[in-house]
Amino acid sequence: MYPYQKAQVSFKKLEEIGQEGQNSKVYRIHDEFLDAEMVIKEVDKSTDFSADDYFSEARTLYRSSHPYVVQVSYACEDDDKIYVASPYYKNGSLKRLMSTRFLTTKDIIRYSTHILNGLHNVHSKGLIHFDIKPDNVLISDRNEALLADFGLTKVMDKEGIAKQPKLYIKQFPPEVFGNREREFDNRFDIYQIGLTMYRMCVGDAAFDKQFSVYQTGEEFGMDVVSGKFPDRKSYPLHIPQKLQRTINKCLKVNPGDRFGSAIEVVNALADIDGSILYWEYKPTDAHQIWESNVDGVTKTISICNEGKSKAYRKTGSSEPRRIKEYCKDDITDTDIIRFLNDEKTKRKK
Repeated sequence: MYPYQKAQVSFKKLEEIGQEGQNSKVYRIHDEFLDAEMVIKEVDKSTDFSADDYFSEARTLYRSSHPYVVQVSYACEDDDKIYVASPYYKNGSLKRLMSTRFLTTKDIIRYSTHILNGLHNVHSKGLIHFDIKPDNVLISDRNEALLADFGLTKVMDKEGIAKQPKLYIKQFPPEVFGNREREFDNRFDIYQIGLTMYRMCVGDAAFDKQFSVYQTGEEFGMDVVSGKFPDRKSYPLHIPQKLQRTINKCLKVNPGDRFGSAIEVVNALADIDGSILYWEYKPTDAHQIWESNVDGVTKTISICNEGKSKAYRKTGSSEPRRIKEYCKDDITDTDIIRFLNDEKTKRKK
């Protein structure tokens, strides 16, 4: 009896900040009526256009209301395009942050816990995300990681299975290869969150270097299925063994050997503690460098390519003092790990 009414929105495009496929672009905008900066995804209508298909992502985000999931502000259309608006986060994506520095273990655990809690909510709504990667995690003004981009998300059936034929090769779990039906359960997302955590640990440059050696998808698939990609032995020395084991369990080749839920991964991260959480890795062409600053005490260790090390401790504004025990002509990985685990750098409770 009461037909839908259509009203107008009014916004000004400030800059293009991304492109998602051939028919869609992402802009930072100013909404005239809300007087707010926002992000809007703009999708061109085509001959085979289905509004329901394109609005499905907006509906998914709206149903997945959660502190660690990016929310939809509104969705609308005109004769030529549809628009999905969401808040603007000036800090950008996790991938952008990773391009500026190596994350500390504390950062990795913090962001991973946020993403996993958001993912648990998504799974509880009967959805599989299918596209978890650093590009699709945004950093809020409160330095919280928010799961974003639900363009590939699908609804699970009664058996907990969803079909998704549109996938990106660099993020393929082992079960994709040889799976003509392209049917998966929530452990697909567990693998991808593990791969995202792995990338936070080793850095995207190292991850991309691993991927760049493959000339064909077949070569890549063989190494994913055999567990050779990504390289589970390339974690930097400041990454705690328990964090490595947690990530590696997410990356198990057999989905049945992975964690069964996002909350199980959160629980596995919960008791990782100690001074090693605070080290920032700062490698250069000539040196491996680690630095931490805890309670006004800065500690640094630098190792040149020949294996010679220098270690310093600095308190407040005082001059740095050499830590003789770790200034060696041929330092070992065991020595470095012992230095990084030194409880003298542990944060006071």
